[in-house]
Amino acid sequence: MRTSFFAPLALVAAVGFAGATQAATYTTLDPEASSLAFGYSQMNVKMDGSFGELQAPELQFDPAAPESAKVRIEVALASIDAGYPDANAELKKDEWLAMNQHPVATFTSSAVKSIGDGRYEVTGELSVKGNSRPVTVPFSFKEEAGKGVFEGSFPLQRADFGIGEGQWKDFSIVANEIEVSFKFVATP
Repeated sequence: MRTSFFAPLALVAAVGFAGATQAATYTTLDPEASSLAFGYSQMNVKMDGSFGELQAPELQFDPAAPESAKVRIEVALASIDAGYPDANAELKKDEWLAMNQHPVATFTSSAVKSIGDGRYEVTGELSVKGNSRPVTVPFSFKEEAGKGVFEGSFPLQRADFGIGEGQWKDFSIVANEIEVSFKFVATP
């Protein structure tokens, strides 16, 4: 009943990395150092979850030219941890993530822009469960020990992606809004 799988979206959106002042071009996501999480409300109780498997088959970020950045993030939905085994099993069902038909959520960037003070926005298409929507995700970028660190968060509406169908469309049980947060670490 964790419909916060949009976190993959967040993760995907966040990786649209933009802007810093280093000469390095970041091309490789470090999945072990990166994280994609989500938070939501179930019966007015705050819940948290995360995804354990993500990759970036396409990643190109030059801090000197953030507008030319490109990223494609893929999140293995089966790697979801919604807090307990029963919830993880429920999320595999067609009403929720339909993981048999749609095992991967993706984010593909179309534009990145600086909004000042080390902050950026990446715009692109988030696809979950066969449903695609344009999203714009704010994030920050900094360099630490030769690595690029991208962090951000954004809200998603689970209904926009068909997550939680049938009886689960009732937002009084599981809230419509999912807050996705990410920390992506990349190397040149």
